[in-house]
Amino acid sequence: MLKVVPVALAIVAALAFSPAWAQPAGLKKTVAVESFGGSEVFGGQVASDGPPALLTEILMTDGRFVVVERAALSALQSEQQLGSGGSATSETAAGSGRMIGASYLIRGAVTAYNPTAGGGGLRLGGVPGGSALGLGAGVQSRKATVKISLRLIDATTGQVVATSSAEGIGTSRDMDAGVVDLSNGATLGLNTLKSTSMGKALEDAIRKALAALVIDPKRAPWTGLVVDVRGETIILNAGADQNVGEGMVFGVYRKGETLTDPGTGEVLDVDIQRLGSVRVESVRDKVSIARMVEGQSPSRGDLLKSE
Repeated sequence: MLKVVPVALAIVAALAFSPAWAQPAGLKKTVAVESFGGSEVFGGQVASDGPPALLTEILMTDGRFVVVERAALSALQSEQQLGSGGSATSETAAGSGRMIGASYLIRGAVTAYNPTAGGGGLRLGGVPGGSALGLGAGVQSRKATVKISLRLIDATTGQVVATSSAEGIGTSRDMDAGVVDLSNGATLGLNTLKSTSMGKALEDAIRKALAALVIDPKRAPWTGLVVDVRGETIILNAGADQNVGEGMVFGVYRKGETLTDPGTGEVLDVDIQRLGSVRVESVRDKVSIARMVEGQSPSRGDLLKSE
């Protein structure tokens, strides 16, 4: 005899096994998109603009990260120099020395792609016709697949702390980007890229790879910095924007010597001295106010870690 499950119970059961429910939001890590290798298969200037911009856009909706801009870093620095050089008034000039540092870098790479439904997969290293998006033209139905890999890298040590990969599938029945001649370095905008079968496949792959990116808190702990120390009041550079809450306790550390390989220059380790711990008493949007729980009082620039 069949049993009828109450609707409310069924909804709770469904939520319990959904990814959003199974992975509640924690402290957000500050990340920057470093690069997206192999994206020259998309042709033209989109090789440097499109895939990283798409990854950045999706990262901002992931819920685990605070994304800082690096693609336009030179433009931001030029704008800040207007004030320091006297070309802009102090009231309107962009302030320098206030950019948020990234604790982690995300590096993406296209590892394989197939721009035509049912066709043989095209591997990186050979792009007949100039680019995948340059194949064919006109209004037609297209199916494409793209495989990518993602790496999460500790910005301090250069160590890879998490990896994932995924294959995305995209279909399009609209005027595909094959009508655009990309052989002369033409720019393909992000919105146009997203409307193509290859762009849709790339977006699908990025979303799947991010969902599969499991971050071990022991290998990739949340980190922050001490902004200022005013008597017993300690100001932290993270607030509600990174899901910091009242009562949270963080370890405080001071960086020492960076140990590098004399042959390759690779960062092997960083000497870190534990000073003590602090407890958050109040939270604002981008800063928190804390007090020492135990240990030595920190200084501006000392490191915070989740414990």
